[in-house]
Amino acid sequence: MEKWSMTVSIVSGFLTIAGFVGIFIKLGHDKGVAESEQKEMRKDIDKSATDINALGAKVSQMQIENTRLITTLSSDLGWIKASLSDIKTEMKKKQG
Repeated sequence: MEKWSMTVSIVSGFLTIAGFVGIFIKLGHDKGVAESEQKEMRKDIDKSATDINALGAKVSQMQIENTRLITTLSSDLGWIKASLSDIKTEMKKKQG
């Protein structure tokens, strides 16, 4: 009976140690997976930040181009108005 209890004790000890080792392996695996996911998220976040900055630069450039276009159109409209005024004056001279 004493050998039986000794064997059970030894087996129990090995199973306890194996359980702890299994838990530590599981925790290490989970930590590795979490770190891998965190690295991937960091890459995605950095890429998104770069894309946002590039988009901001494009928007700024478009605003500058729109301002330039509006200024040109305003100048052209002024010229058209002046030309129409001149034509109107000429037509009045010919009629009157």
